Amino acid sequence: MKRRLRQRQILQLLQGTPELGVGEVCERLGASPATIRREFAQLHAEGRVEKTWGGIRAATDAPAPAGPMGPPAFGQRLATNGAEKRAIARAAAALLEDGDVVIIDGGTTTFHLCEFIALKPIRIITNSLVIAQAVDRLKGARRGAEVHLSGGQLQPESGVVAGPQAEAFLRQYHAKWAFLGAAGVDEQAATNYNEAVLTSERLMIAQSDRIALLADHSKFGRTAMCVLCPLSSVTRLITDTHPETRALLQRIRHTGVDISEVSAH
Repeated sequence: MKRRLRQRQILQLLQGTPELGVGEVCERLGASPATIRREFAQLHAEGRVEKTWGGIRAATDAPAPAGPMGPPAFGQRLATNGAEKRAIARAAAALLEDGDVVIIDGGTTTFHLCEFIALKPIRIITNSLVIAQAVDRLKGARRGAEVHLSGGQLQPESGVVAGPQAEAFLRQYHAKWAFLGAAGVDEQAATNYNEAVLTSERLMIAQSDRIALLADHSKFGRTAMCVLCPLSSVTRLITDTHPETRALLQRIRHTGVDISEVSAH
């Protein structure tokens, strides 16, 4: 692999996580520890990262990785509860097996799936330009996930495409899993704000055998404008452990919803 490509992939992996270690990057990129240490040193020399004990973290004044990485508003939301979203995504990715077909809705929590699934031999169906691009960058020239990207009208704040073209595209496919985010989750339903994408999201649910809802603690107890789905239709609800959501999660469990709680640390 060319050095600059590998360095871009390292910077991509660094997005949304406080720190990267040598071992983790070796596993994700299939490179030796000596190679990754050299890349860390080069990125540090260029001022793009800061060194930590055994790894790197993003430099506070580092330039963004080359190429479009999504709308500015998306990047701002991505940084909010980034460690929690990454832990949730890691747990969701563990549900997938080789050969699976998965539909992934655009969003900042589902975006964190990219680093964990880019090298898996699976098929991804998505309405997110940002997710499709991230998987392609992380995979590089190696074998890994096959990405099917829908057409449609671009939603500039999210990098998601929607409308009749996207809906017709989704009707062509069937998936084992659908991974979706939400703006709000209460005891009855998951809700979202973007009405333009709602029909596509409901089609993702209809075209999939199992539904995983990925939502960090900040989404619980909130209700957005549009009902995405009742919680009774969710196969697995994945969230982070947080004291403020403990009581609500317990009530949701009593309704029969399967919940996975993960630690962000």
